[in-house]
Amino acid sequence: MTLLLALLGMDFASSLTVPWGVRSRLAPRAAPSRAKSSGTVMSSSSDAGGGPQYITPVGPFCPFRSEATKLTGTVDSGMGSLASKSQSFMADMARLQLDSQMGTEPDPAKVEAVANEVAAALEEWEQLMARLRLSTDFQSREYFKLTEAHLSGQGQSLQAIGLAMRWQVDAMRAFAKGQMPPMPPAGLDLEAMSRQQEQGGGGGGMAGALGGPPAIDTTPFDGSEPAFESPVVKEEYEALCREHAALVSLGTSYGRYDALGKLAFLDALDAVEGRWDIFFTRFSLVGALNADFKRQSDAFLESMGLSPQSFRALLGKAHQMMRDEAEAERQ
Repeated sequence: MTLLLALLGMDFASSLTVPWGVRSRLAPRAAPSRAKSSGTVMSSSSDAGGGPQYITPVGPFCPFRSEATKLTGTVDSGMGSLASKSQSFMADMARLQLDSQMGTEPDPAKVEAVANEVAAALEEWEQLMARLRLSTDFQSREYFKLTEAHLSGQGQSLQAIGLAMRWQVDAMRAFAKGQMPPMPPAGLDLEAMSRQQEQGGGGGGMAGALGGPPAIDTTPFDGSEPAFESPVVKEEYEALCREHAALVSLGTSYGRYDALGKLAFLDALDAVEGRWDIFFTRFSLVGALNADFKRQSDAFLESMGLSPQSFRALLGKAHQMMRDEAEAERQ
């Protein structure tokens, strides 16, 4: 029974190691669409009532990437490695959990091997989170803050997850050695963990949301849409892309800015995000999104249980957390 409880909790906690925005990598990838998108990325009914009903290229949906966060960069490779390891030990964990539920004593050697896999993944995950948190690059820090913002909305924290996983690794190792399991550390609410797992961790894979960019590698329009026959539309779009990409470049030194510099950068980013909203609305281009951009953004939103509105709220919360930190530096 003790092992079963540990496995149930471990299944919950191990899912949390799946990187934010990388959960879709663990599922079969949809074939690229060749047809033009005919509609917007709509929100769920629970989000009805005001706010964007579509995704613009902001936050992790931005196709303009810094060196640190580009799809072939160190962050993305680290996310890919962690996703692969998570997929492996989550499958092993499911088999051990099934054995326990069927009344079959799990193989101690296998239990210890899985515990070691989880411990290694936990160490890698914590190192990755530290790199994101301490990076001078804005996009890296933004991914980290999205992680914190998401988890806080689920009543969790990075520290609590690490604490739970370490205890569960110790419990599995104790079982493998025929020893009494350690007592749960203070502040670890096993009942709450079990309830959250039964409820799907917040819905739509949200329990797996930890920092990292989704696989967005295209711009929202490809320039062949009818609206771009207008020179005004084309020029404004190209200018907006250039300025957004330039801002991403400036953001690579975000961590070196003083408090006022960080606040000015966040103001500039808010302005660019607002311009994307205006551009989408003014030229009625929401229904003409690049099919690849729509497919990629739809897949991400679905895998994370997010609507366009809830994503924008999450991004706003993350940016506000960064503002609060900058304001604190001024004190």
